[in-house]
Amino acid sequence: LIGDQEEIVSISDLQIGDLLLVKPGERVPSDGIVVSGQTTIDQAAITGESVPVLKQLDDEVFAGTVNVKGAITIKMTKPSAETLFQKIIQLVQTAQSEKSPSQLFIERFEGTYVKIVLSVVAVMLFLPHYVLGWSWTETFYRAMILLVVASPCALVASITPASLSAISNGAKKGILFKGGVHLERLSHLSAIAFDKTGTLTKGKPEVTNVIVRSDMNEQEFLVKIASIERQSNHPLAQSIVEFVKNKQELTLVQPDSLEDVPGYGVIGSLQGDTWKIGKADFVGKEDAAEFENGISSTL
Repeated sequence: LIGDQEEIVSISDLQIGDLLLVKPGERVPSDGIVVSGQTTIDQAAITGESVPVLKQLDDEVFAGTVNVKGAITIKMTKPSAETLFQKIIQLVQTAQSEKSPSQLFIERFEGTYVKIVLSVVAVMLFLPHYVLGWSWTETFYRAMILLVVASPCALVASITPASLSAISNGAKKGILFKGGVHLERLSHLSAIAFDKTGTLTKGKPEVTNVIVRSDMNEQEFLVKIASIERQSNHPLAQSIVEFVKNKQELTLVQPDSLEDVPGYGVIGSLQGDTWKIGKADFVGKEDAAEFENGISSTL
């Protein structure tokens, strides 16, 4: 942004302090802070959080994350070469250049091995014909078999491509290795201890429990909630809809209206009733805390 004017420029042309307009559905081009607007950001690629995070004034955003909802203006705080996303790329590149113990072991004798194999093959191309009486066709054929079986390329290239492929594939799925040596050590592990508060997850929320008031029909409640949430693309909304459609096998209906409140929830109208679905602060913090004798604090 230059004043009130918008201009599309290359990321390499951006400088610290520039104002960047990020519209819904676009990726954040650089690390920065929000100076105007409010939205939710999908940071799964950077932090692994499965639920989009609400971003308001002065909140930090990271390059490579996706703007889910409203348009925001951010102030660039780091050059493109120093963003968190770029540091991850550099980490992967550094890891790929670090050699594993197996690779170092092979490199100690690979040059000698290659020379020996090629020398033996060269001898096999001529010597058996004169010493053993083989035909030229049979001599050449058996020499090529020896070359294929004892292939120096297969031995030399057996470690490096496998390590590079594993590190790259892991990075695509959010797993970063600091080098081939750490990757190779996985083959010797018999147990893994994770230092993580709470539980390990797949990064995808799922419905595990449904608690309703005693005077409310659970199936009717699920149908109405899922019918409204079906209009939202929030991960929690999608998990509710999937639970109701696949596990409960209930038929959903079309809501009369829907209003999405970024970072808080949705307001939907269905069959003459208005429903608020979202955070405790949004639907009523005190009522949520008192529901079923404060069961929300125990979950």
